[in-house]
Amino acid sequence: MDRLNERIPATKVFRGRALFATLLLMGSLLPSVGWAQDYPARIVTLVVPFSAGGSNDAIARHLAESLGKLWKQTVIVENRPGGGSAVGTAYVAKSPPDGYRLLLASSSYTTNAAMRTSEQGFDPIKDLKPTSMVARGQIGIVSGTRVPIATLADLAREAKAQTIFYGTAGVGSSQHFNGELLNEAMGIQMTPIPYRGGNEALLDLAAGRIDIVVGTLGGLLPSIEGGRAKAVAVMGKTRSPAIPNAQTTAEAGYPAAYTENYWAIFVPIATADSVVRKINEGVKAVTNTPEGRQFLAKLDGEPTELSPEEVAVHVKKEIDYWTRLAKKLNITAK
Repeated sequence: MDRLNERIPATKVFRGRALFATLLLMGSLLPSVGWAQDYPARIVTLVVPFSAGGSNDAIARHLAESLGKLWKQTVIVENRPGGGSAVGTAYVAKSPPDGYRLLLASSSYTTNAAMRTSEQGFDPIKDLKPTSMVARGQIGIVSGTRVPIATLADLAREAKAQTIFYGTAGVGSSQHFNGELLNEAMGIQMTPIPYRGGNEALLDLAAGRIDIVVGTLGGLLPSIEGGRAKAVAVMGKTRSPAIPNAQTTAEAGYPAAYTENYWAIFVPIATADSVVRKINEGVKAVTNTPEGRQFLAKLDGEPTELSPEEVAVHVKKEIDYWTRLAKKLNITAK
């Protein structure tokens, strides 16, 4: 030991120790990199905060199959409906931040955030972050086959003559907020009826228990094509090729009734950025293929190339917009 000290000056011993400490620190950072390279090393669960049967569920199952093939790992879908998507969202928010439990959310994520309360069990900004925007789509308005509503003019007339009930996927869901946005723009007052999911609302629409559903066009198309609902309008400026005879809200004189849907994947906020990017790259890889585009088109979805940072900016803007509307119209969780 003495001879060793004689051969190495004190300054060099200090530098050597400093180098050793630096290498230890670098080593502590390496697992996160290796983790991303190995990810996913086991089963991944994709949580859908709605019941089975809707467009969210269909997209989740397509992603699970496609990502499973890409990653050579099993990806399963778990439906956790309730609270306008709040139940499933809280479940993922409280999960370990390791990338093995993902949330497939729709625009209900931002509408729920607009009226967030402590009862929800999560903070949409502080507890979760987006990895990918899977696709964007239009919002449609459909009526039941038993009511005399085929256009927005018909809706305006009937809403002034009687109580019109519209179905939602729960208080605070995008269907709820879109219905209230339509109320505000048209100067009418439809009454919302909450369900555990949009599919349940469509079943009651077909049965004649409610009159209107405002939801993702992709989720409404099976009911329209099956003759169980009538296409009334699209909430936007451009007609949909899927229902070309349905007018837009802008055409009908209600340009303020403009909104769109998106499907995005979220993970717990502490999830490593390297894992977030691995998920982002995987989603873009499977949605921007001819097969992926064809599948999404059937649900009125258009894939995106957005980065996690770009999705986060979009989500923040949406939350701000719906928060202002919630305050203006006094939309609360009660």
